[in-house]
Amino acid sequence: MQQQQMNYDLLAVFNNESDADAAETKLHREGFGDDEVFRLTADSAAGGQFREHGPNRDRSAVFLQTTRSGPNPVTVILFAIVFGLILGALLFGAADFAIRALPVLPATLAGVVAGIILGAVLGLLRRGPVRGGIGQDVSRVNTAIRQPEQGARTVIAVLLPDPENISRKSKARAILLNNKGKLDRSVGR
Repeated sequence: MQQQQMNYDLLAVFNNESDADAAETKLHREGFGDDEVFRLTADSAAGGQFREHGPNRDRSAVFLQTTRSGPNPVTVILFAIVFGLILGALLFGAADFAIRALPVLPATLAGVVAGIILGAVLGLLRRGPVRGGIGQDVSRVNTAIRQPEQGARTVIAVLLPDPENISRKSKARAILLNNKGKLDRSVGR
C-alpha cells in the first residue's frame, strides 16, 4: 500500500472520519468517479510532508508573548534625587530641632547620600510595564492536535486519469482543503 501511495496525484489527511466522508461526498458530487477517489486508513499516510493551509496556527504564539522592559534610567535618577532630598531634609530637621547632639552638616549629608542610594535601589527594582499582553486568554489556546485512531479511514487519495488537467486537479485540491484536509506535499506524479 505504501508503494502505491506515490502514484496518487493528491493525498489529504483528515482529523476524523466525518470530515473525510464529507470531502469524499463532495468529490463524487463534483464529478469525480470511484476510480479516481480512494479512501485509505490513517496509517497509510504516515511520514507525509504537510503544509498548513489558511491562517498559521503557530502565529498566535507571537501575540501571546509578554515581556517586561527593564528599569527606566530617568525614573532611577528621579527616585534618587527625590529620596535624597527627602532624607536629607528629614535628617536636617532631626539634627537641627530634635537631636541637638548631631552636627547639622554631616547629618544632612548622610541623609542625602542614604536617600540617593535608597532611591536608586528602589528605581532599579521598579520594572517597566508588561508589553504584549493584549488580552488573550492563554487557557483557551488549543495546542493539542488529535491524532485519529489506528485503522480509521481518514485519508482520501485522488488519482486523476489526466494529471495535466490543471482545472480538475485544482478543483479536487480546493474540495479537500475546504473540508479541513491537510495535503501531503510528497505525493504526486
